[in-house]
Amino acid sequence: MKQISFAFAFLAVLAFTSCGGSDDENSDVVVDPVPELEKPTAATALTLENSPIMDGSDSTEPLRTLLMCRLLGIECEWIQHLATDGRWGIVPLWYKLSDDDKTALQQILQNRNTHGSFVSLIDGENDIIITARGISRDEQTYDNEKGVTLLSRPVAKDAFVFIVNPKNPVRNLSIEQIQKIYTGEIRNWQEVGGNDATINPYIRNANSGSQEKMETIVMNGLTMIDWPEMVGYVMLSPYYQLEQDENGIAYTPFYYYDTIVNDDRTQVIGVNGVMPDKSTIKNGSYPYVTEVMASVRADVDKSSTAYQLFYQLATGQHDKIVNESGYVICE
Repeated sequence: MKQISFAFAFLAVLAFTSCGGSDDENSDVVVDPVPELEKPTAATALTLENSPIMDGSDSTEPLRTLLMCRLLGIECEWIQHLATDGRWGIVPLWYKLSDDDKTALQQILQNRNTHGSFVSLIDGENDIIITARGISRDEQTYDNEKGVTLLSRPVAKDAFVFIVNPKNPVRNLSIEQIQKIYTGEIRNWQEVGGNDATINPYIRNANSGSQEKMETIVMNGLTMIDWPEMVGYVMLSPYYQLEQDENGIAYTPFYYYDTIVNDDRTQVIGVNGVMPDKSTIKNGSYPYVTEVMASVRADVDKSSTAYQLFYQLATGQHDKIVNESGYVICE
């Protein structure tokens, strides 16, 4: 197999620096007890033969693909998947790769979604994951049962946003109004400045990145209404649901809305008078700024390419690629 190499360059970065706002009460980040990362014990050239298996959330797939392509010297491009669901994504130029290299890269780039990638990391079926949230409560329980510890660090900023049908006149809700909508206390759009119509609050499936964020950083212990018919089981569910429902409301990562979907079937709304965009995410004025996390097992070989890549991401050495992917970088 042809080798495509990238020499790992290590900076003398000893202190861990997180995204701004990680200590905010709305943060969904689970911080492990290690305040400082151990430096890798080796600097190994990354090739298709020794690359770690990378996995993660649906919403972080473009970042993961771009990262591996840039580090391995493989050409890639943004495309819109018009033949399937219309999403935008980054794909390698497969026709320029040999069959062996194509197979190797396909094995490296996994996409088991947020929950699946955490479980697979705990089970040792992948090497490094990049996810739209930290470990969930259920995943932490499974982690403890398996006797495994994970190392997680933020690598980018995102936001948790609320979307409606474009025909809905509501363009802003307060945190309290959102909470009351999802506990069932507010049931009509007229109560929050909209039309006289029943609110249809859509939710996501348990342990999805979006649902975990909703329960932990938005509801903050409040009990959400239990309507099984409102559950969406894939990332695109809120978009399909709202496209057909002028009276619905749903939630999604800002990056997924703005960069991956990037169409007019839904409209993002502000929270507490602040609209989510890259500037309000960067300066932290939007209430629900979140962090994209990289994670490895704590028992990972510190000379492995998996740990080397994790360390580089955690210490900002690949911020140029993170920025190129469309995410807001940590500062």
